[in-house]
Amino acid sequence: MPLMPPCESADASLGDFCYLLVMIERGDIRRWAMTSDNVTKAPYDVFNSGISNLSNMIRLILTWLFGIVCWLHAQSQANTVGVLLQTSDAFNGYTLLPVTANGDTYLIDNCGEAVHSWTSEYKAGMMAYLREDGSLVRAGRILNSNFQAGGYGGILEIFDWEGNLTWSYTMSNDSLCLHHDIALMPNGHVLALAWKSYEASQWIAQGRDPELTADVVWGTYIVELDPSAPLGEEIVWEWEAFDHLVQSFDSSLPNWGDAASFPTRLDVNYQAGGSDRDWLHTNSIKYNADLDQILISSRDFNEIWIIDHDIPAGSTSETEGDLLYRWGNPEAYGRGTAFDRIFHSQHDARWIDNGQMMVYSNGNERPEGPFSTVEIFTPPLLPGGNYNLTSTEPFGPTGVDRTYPEDLDPDFFSQNTSGSQQLPNGNLLITEGASGEIREVGLDNSIVWSYVNPVGTFGATPQFSLPIANALFKAERYRPDHPALIDKDLQGNGVLELTLDEPVCELYPAPDCTADLDGDLLVGTSDLLIFLSSFGCSSNCTGDFNGNGLVEVGDLLEFLGAIGNACLP
Repeated sequence: MPLMPPCESADASLGDFCYLLVMIERGDIRRWAMTSDNVTKAPYDVFNSGISNLSNMIRLILTWLFGIVCWLHAQSQANTVGVLLQTSDAFNGYTLLPVTANGDTYLIDNCGEAVHSWTSEYKAGMMAYLREDGSLVRAGRILNSNFQAGGYGGILEIFDWEGNLTWSYTMSNDSLCLHHDIALMPNGHVLALAWKSYEASQWIAQGRDPELTADVVWGTYIVELDPSAPLGEEIVWEWEAFDHLVQSFDSSLPNWGDAASFPTRLDVNYQAGGSDRDWLHTNSIKYNADLDQILISSRDFNEIWIIDHDIPAGSTSETEGDLLYRWGNPEAYGRGTAFDRIFHSQHDARWIDNGQMMVYSNGNERPEGPFSTVEIFTPPLLPGGNYNLTSTEPFGPTGVDRTYPEDLDPDFFSQNTSGSQQLPNGNLLITEGASGEIREVGLDNSIVWSYVNPVGTFGATPQFSLPIANALFKAERYRPDHPALIDKDLQGNGVLELTLDEPVCELYPAPDCTADLDGDLLVGTSDLLIFLSSFGCSSNCTGDFNGNGLVEVGDLLEFLGAIGNACLP
């Protein structure tokens, strides 16, 4: 556990004297300087002449007396970083923190103790995820003067559990750059977002208004990478927004048509600006293996889009590569106005349970003011994987199923990054990215766990001080029995913040619920179907609750006794 000098928590009224005494007690040439806002301390050299002439007795008395004052002062303060709240209602698991301030990625328990970490030579660019074998797939950041925009990256790396770099892939040059997010696929492939740059003349030839066209404009480019492929052959599937445009500017050019008549195409003049290179600013990507569909978020269009991944690699530029679904801002395709907008500069679109989707809406340009919300809604999915759409109305639904918070909260706002994850018990793990704050909320919207990332520009933040530049793109929590964590040493190795004392925190055990075969913390119909499919099994059986090697009547009776119950700790 990182330790700080005994006066680290002192405020401005005590700090200078306190740190001077620390210098005297050490008898060396190190002194701690405080910034004007008492946020950080940085060591620098000062002369130490005369210190040796002080008597040891005076040094010890002064230091320990004032150390007691500093300690008492610290006890009266609430935590400012690390775990601020931990309750038994929080979902017990391990949270992945790909901090943006340096090249470290941490896995912490619910008490904020690091159980594992990985180190890259690159800062985050921006997200990282665990694979089932325990390896870490991480996006890194390479400086690229051609792509200076929020969320830029450029390199992907895979580290094994021991921290060894096993694979890397770079896409960062004059015309291409990876950015923001990645998605892991069941076959081991990685989906990644990239910018692809086109000259102004190329956009204008597609019907872009020259007055609304920068010297170069970036289009969204999605690549599917196979880490096992030979060098240079990693890209096995790709999709480009540039191939799916519509325009009503010049009837003599391609893509001519009214956006409302072509709702599955992107209006090349919507949200266009003469100095705006990053036209779409997509910032998240997810993959649904059951539907074989890709979900991405466009911050500048204030929409989420779904793309069919079941299209052959050579056909994604054709009509079948148009959007399957879009939602959040029907004004973008001429079937609504600004008053119909649901999302405002959103991030982290993802599928969740019960056919629903969830989005963190940051709240920029929200008419009511700068307020963030998490929105949950049900898309109009049809059998076969398409989405219901009439000839004149926008894509449904007409509203959301749930909003967090219920009432707009001025203390809940992040102008960029951020995300929300549905946990197995139904709670939401919400990252307020700009402030580095993570909160877990229950089904009643009450906060049951709260954490502030203590790792900022100047390293670990001392407890009771305010962190500087401690932003997170988003955090992701993994359940204790996730395949990546099986048979791993997950003993806590201390908190990330600098602190004097061991934090007082209790970990609550994961629910013990053997009949919960689908892992949703409720014994229900899907568990029954799984159990019945293994009935009669006599080797390595799912549903062998009594441990006799068979799935038979005794197991059925035990299962029936548990059905309908929620799993409890």
